[in-house]
Amino acid sequence: MREKAKYVQLFDKLKEDILQGVYQDGQRLPGENEMADGFGISRQTVRQALALLEQEGYIQRRQGSGTYVHKVEPKRRRTWTVGVIATYISEYIFPSILRGIEGELSEQGFFPMLSATANRVDNERRILEEYMDKQIDGLIVEGTKSALPNPNLPLYEKLREMGIPVVFFNGYYPALEGCVSVTMDDRAGGLQAVEYLVARGHRKIGGIFKSDDMQGLGRYDGYTRGLLKHGLALQDQWVLWFDSGSRDTFLKEEPGITRVLERLSQCTAVVCYNDEVAVKLEKALYSHGLTVPGDKALISFDNSPLGAFATVGLTSFDHPKENLGASAARKLLGLINGREEQSVVLDWGLAERDSVQKEKKGRKIP
Repeated sequence: MREKAKYVQLFDKLKEDILQGVYQDGQRLPGENEMADGFGISRQTVRQALALLEQEGYIQRRQGSGTYVHKVEPKRRRTWTVGVIATYISEYIFPSILRGIEGELSEQGFFPMLSATANRVDNERRILEEYMDKQIDGLIVEGTKSALPNPNLPLYEKLREMGIPVVFFNGYYPALEGCVSVTMDDRAGGLQAVEYLVARGHRKIGGIFKSDDMQGLGRYDGYTRGLLKHGLALQDQWVLWFDSGSRDTFLKEEPGITRVLERLSQCTAVVCYNDEVAVKLEKALYSHGLTVPGDKALISFDNSPLGAFATVGLTSFDHPKENLGASAARKLLGLINGREEQSVVLDWGLAERDSVQKEKKGRKIP
């Protein structure tokens, strides 16, 4: 774990001195320059520590006079603990996202408590209730089934009333007004996927999307916009859907695999919801004697290790993972420290590999 930031170390030292009586109630603290010289730090670092002491009710700053000990009971004592709720923790891209969150929090002296919902609203409800009892300072959450109405919104409203800030990542709840989030531009990603395939000669493009999170709906929206923009056929039979309940079984066994491949038989390319789906589709194609990209070009999302080490490396839109996690953590820290924060939508990069090649004219459609 990283060492605490210098302003946090100074905050801890001054707070301890106040609690131990080194500085008495009403006593004037040394000036900013004096403390900066004495501790070998910058004035800005001193100001950050004093701002935190003032926020927690240990000091009072008087313009033109100085900073004085003002020991009043804080409205809410800081626990230096932040709850982190993800749909999953140890698989796919989530370890990288959580690493970004943990690194940013620990640098500022906070300890993350990790929980996973497995994308179930009942798990989310239980975890939220547990965190309320543990008196956390804030919460970083990946929305659970964010495309559906969420019965846990009253708990988030209660957190707001308790003064516990929340920042969402990947998915959030549109019905929760004023929430702060860090997400990807999924609509743009879906559109860009189609345009990438069109530029390589593909005209019959299918898609596989997830129906119960906003990422899946956003990517589907971009996909349909891309088809219409280029005057391509929008065929319902070329679009397949799965959800959290069928995530583990989708494209895993017959006769389901055959049904999926029959639906996509006229397509020369497929936009896949993520690398997990694309890898499953790639294996299904090979099991039926078809090849990638010869018979089907595949493009997906997240640029995960799964995609990089697939039988044929996947061309995949690059999710920033650690940077997204760190951004969510920074926004939460800003809210904890009383700053206003705004939601941000991040752009995709693209990792080009061998699952898409330029369409060859006159080849047979499988």
